[in-house]
Amino acid sequence: MAAHATIGIIGASWRAEYFLRAAAALPDRFTVKRVLVQSDASAARVAEKWAVAATTSLDDFLADAPYDFVVITTPPAVAPDLTTTVARAGIPVLTETPPALDVERLFALYADLRDLPVQVAEQYQYQPHHAVRLSVANSGVLGAINSTRMSVAHGYHGISLIRLFLGAGFEPVSISASAFADPAVSARGRDNWHEQYVEYDSARTFATLQFGSRVGHYEFDFEQYFSPIRSRHIEVYGSKGQIHDDAISYLTAPGRATTTRIEREATGADGDLEGYFLRSLSVGDTTHWSNKYQPARLNDDELAVTEVMSRMAEFVTVGEPFYPLADGCHDQYLSLRLNESAASGATIEVGTDLPWSGETSIVGAR
Repeated sequence: MAAHATIGIIGASWRAEYFLRAAAALPDRFTVKRVLVQSDASAARVAEKWAVAATTSLDDFLADAPYDFVVITTPPAVAPDLTTTVARAGIPVLTETPPALDVERLFALYADLRDLPVQVAEQYQYQPHHAVRLSVANSGVLGAINSTRMSVAHGYHGISLIRLFLGAGFEPVSISASAFADPAVSARGRDNWHEQYVEYDSARTFATLQFGSRVGHYEFDFEQYFSPIRSRHIEVYGSKGQIHDDAISYLTAPGRATTTRIEREATGADGDLEGYFLRSLSVGDTTHWSNKYQPARLNDDELAVTEVMSRMAEFVTVGEPFYPLADGCHDQYLSLRLNESAASGATIEVGTDLPWSGETSIVGAR
C-alpha cells in the first residue's frame, strides 16, 4: 500500500478543488491538514464543504506543520513568492502550472529554488489516454518518433506533451508561430452548459517547434477545453506507425500492418454493480493503464491530479523526481517564446543558455 501523506493546500480555487476531491476520495492515501485562503468567507466555505480547517494567516498555516508537502494552487502572479516562502521553510512544495508568469520571475524562481524540494503539478501526461499514448510511443512499436501534432491543451501543457512524445529535453529549439481569429459559439463552460449561446471571439494559435530532426506541431484554441464543436486531437508519427487520437496503426511484418484502438473498460454500466469508475485502458490484448485508485469515482483529469499527488508523496519519501522545477520552467519559457513568435511573426531560436540548461531534463531522459 502507498504511504499516507499529510498535506497543506494554499488556495481554494476551482483548481484547488481537484486536490481536495482527490484527498476526500482517498482518505487512506491523503489527509488535508489545513488550507490557506484569502478571506474569512473562503475559509468558512472550505470548512463547510470539505470539513478541512482553513486559515487566512500564512504564519498560522506554516505553524501547523509538519506537512509531508504543500500544494500551491494560487494564481501564477502570487505563486512564486508563496512557493519560495514555503520551500525555504523546509517544506516540500508541489506548485501548480505555470511556476511563474514571465521570464524574469521564472529565472528568479529557479535561481532561488533550484536546490530545494519543489516539483511541478504538470498532470497531462498522467491523464489515462495520454498515458496510454505515451506508453505505446515508448514501447518501440511505432519505431523512432519523428513528429507530433498536439491540439489538446494550451501553452505549457501542450508543450510538455510535445516534449514528452519527442523526448526533447533542454536542447535547442526553433519556434515559429502565428495566431488567427476563430469565432465560435460557446455552449459550455468549466462547470456546466450555458443557458444561452455565448459568442466567443477566440484566437487559434499554430506553432512549429523544431528540435533538430524532430518536429512538434502545436495548435490550440481555449474553446477546445469545453466545446462539443471544437474537439481536441493528437497525432504522433513514428518510422513504423502512428497514433491518431485513439487509433493506433503500425507495421507488424513485411507486407502487413494493423490498426487498433485504445479501449476503455469502465464499470457501473448495463447491470454491472461494482460502482462507477474507470478500470483500465488497453490496446489489443495489452493493458497500458490500470486504475490504481479504483473504486474512487474520479474523472480522467482528477485521476491525473491524484497521480501527481501520489508521485509527490513518493518524491518526499524516496527522492524520486517526477516533474522538477527545471522542466516546468522550460515548458513555460517555451510557451512564452511561442506567444512572442505568434505576436511578432518572427522565428525565435532558443539555445542552451537558460538557467536550467545544465540540468538533466526528466523529459529528455525518458
